[in-house]
Amino acid sequence: MSKRSKSLIGLLVSLMAILVIAACSNDENANGEGEDTNDEDVTLDIFSWRSGDTEEFNEIISAFKEEHPTINVNFDPTTAPEYDSALNTQLSTETGADIFFVRPFALGKNIFDAGHLETISEGDIASMENVADIQKDIYTSEDGEVYAVPFNYVSYGFLYNKTMFEENGWEEPETWDDFFTLMEQIKATDVTPLALGTADGWVVDEIVASGFYPSFVDGEEWRQGMIDGDNKLTDPEYVSFLDGLTNWPDYMPNNFEGIGYVDSLQQFMAENAAIWVTGSWALTDIDADELNFDLDMFASPVVNKGDKRWVGFNGGAGLGINSNSEHKEEAKIFLDWLMSNDAQSMIANLLPGQFPAADVSIDQIESEVNRKWLEVGGEDGENYATGLAFEVFNGGDPTLGTLQIENITALLAGELSPEEAAENMQNGLESWYEPFK
Repeated sequence: MSKRSKSLIGLLVSLMAILVIAACSNDENANGEGEDTNDEDVTLDIFSWRSGDTEEFNEIISAFKEEHPTINVNFDPTTAPEYDSALNTQLSTETGADIFFVRPFALGKNIFDAGHLETISEGDIASMENVADIQKDIYTSEDGEVYAVPFNYVSYGFLYNKTMFEENGWEEPETWDDFFTLMEQIKATDVTPLALGTADGWVVDEIVASGFYPSFVDGEEWRQGMIDGDNKLTDPEYVSFLDGLTNWPDYMPNNFEGIGYVDSLQQFMAENAAIWVTGSWALTDIDADELNFDLDMFASPVVNKGDKRWVGFNGGAGLGINSNSEHKEEAKIFLDWLMSNDAQSMIANLLPGQFPAADVSIDQIESEVNRKWLEVGGEDGENYATGLAFEVFNGGDPTLGTLQIENITALLAGELSPEEAAENMQNGLESWYEPFK
């Protein structure tokens, strides 16, 4: 064989080897699970109202980075009272984060209707199959388009100083009569019974108004009747709820008009109040290492012994993809990972009281108080009643949220009667809500 023939054969062998290696490489990439398609680093920004969760979110992000090293995630929160205004500014100036927290129900839908949220499907985020339809529905448009991943949900109740209760022989109340008997017992020891103030309007709207009305009106069925236009805020059962609230200021701090959410947290942690009126997310806000007492919770009492014990519910938070994001595919990868079973189990313990939307076994939740708060909602959530304003009544002007802040704050200050507050709120809704016309 000539030298020239040998050279040609050698060249062909080399080319075949190169092709084989390239094909194998392509097969490995095609079959690799969870591999990022972009070799260059990408940074996703997340905007949130949970500024106190930065440490926990960074731990979540670190776990994600182990599987997706080319996707960096920057958690950039603000405070809850500033969030909506800041988000609207960012979106209107096209400077918004790639992913941002989405309010549940009407407020989130308004953002979607304005064109700021990317639609999401299980084809985009396979882990959405882990989420119940009732959670997905919170972030679904009238046309059936899902615009946010349900990240968590929360409910309302009372956190209390268990050590103080045991030392004084106080017991968790079953009925509202029991509740006010307990208030008198606590007040007799010169301890403020309730850590609660009205300086932050959202506390009045989201906690007080949304959290404790259900037991007076028989819960979710009455709320649905109000959406249909059959029930009104001037109905006797709802006015009875407002009437009960007029007793609360006797057990709140003397200067409650100037006390906000963080003030109440600090007052409770300093043992200057026996009970904190709050939401389940407060379990994340409390620094357990700084507590000098045991912690426990009880759900909203009932009107009559034996009544169903309803629990005020809020959709919590969704995570949406900014329609102007340059990294939508990477955002979908992050959200898909976030909704996986392993990630959701981790989140359940890192962020107690912010209950994961995916199906996480109660046995995987480490904190006893966290488990108890989740369990009062019922095995299938049958004890939950959504806050009145959230689903539809925050969709017009004036919103029920605004009406609750204005009128229930005035009610607690002694400036309005229950009947006046109810009539003001009902009139506000009747000015725009069609079923009431």
